[in-house]
This record gives sequence, structure tokens and C-alpha cells, in this order.
Amino acid sequence: MAAKKATPKSSAVKAAPKKAVTRKAAAAKAPVEKAPVEKAPKKAAAGVKKTVKKAAPAIKLSAAQENLLREIGGAGEAGVVASKKIQKSLDALQNRKLVKKGKKEGEFFKYHVSKAGEKHLAGLAAPADPA
Repeated sequence: MAAKKATPKSSAVKAAPKKAVTRKAAAAKAPVEKAPVEKAPKKAAAGVKKTVKKAAPAIKLSAAQENLLREIGGAGEAGVVASKKIQKSLDALQNRKLVKKGKKEGEFFKYHVSKAGEKHLAGLAAPADPA
């Protein structure tokens, strides 16, 4: 039988272990005197960043949804009673938080304009810029 040669697991050369510098050894070294450095005066607003509020994305509604929102807004506190025809549009407006559900009247609920809906209506009422 042939004898196997013993080979190291890694053939890479190992680095010498680093010596730890103790505090006493670091203190024994002569400290280097540094000349005082004059700093420029800081501006008052140097650290203050101005944050710009981004406008909320405009809520896009179909023509039918806009008309329904105007109708509900015109009804005031009385609100508008839902029907099977407009229920899908009312659900879409409610998901966008433009209307809120009120008391049940018969088989359907009354709907009222929310504060976000009032703001949206004010934006719709403002005249558009002529281009």
C-alpha cells in the first residue's frame, strides 16, 4: 500500500496574527499636539430642512359619479336615499370616502357628503383655467 501525504486543508498562506494595542501602550506614545482649527460660523438655517407638502392625488370620478356627488351635496342634511340603480356608484364614492352612509330608510340607506366630498365638490365648482 502507498502511504498518503499529509496536505494542509487550505493552500493559502495564513496572515500573521495582529497584535492588540493596549491602552497603556497607546498612552506611552507621545501625543502629537494639534494646532487649533477655527471653524466657520454656522448659518442659522443650515440644519433646518424645509419640507414641502405634496398635494393629495386628485380623485378621478366618472361623469355619472360626479353628477351623483353633486346631487347628494345639493340635498344637504336630508341626504339621498339609495336605489338599486345608483348603489354601485354610491359604493365607489364611499370607498373613496366622498360620501358616508346614514340611517336606513326602508330597504336602502341614506347617503350624505363627507368633508372630503365637500372639498372635492369645491374643486369641481372652481372654474378651470382656459387654455
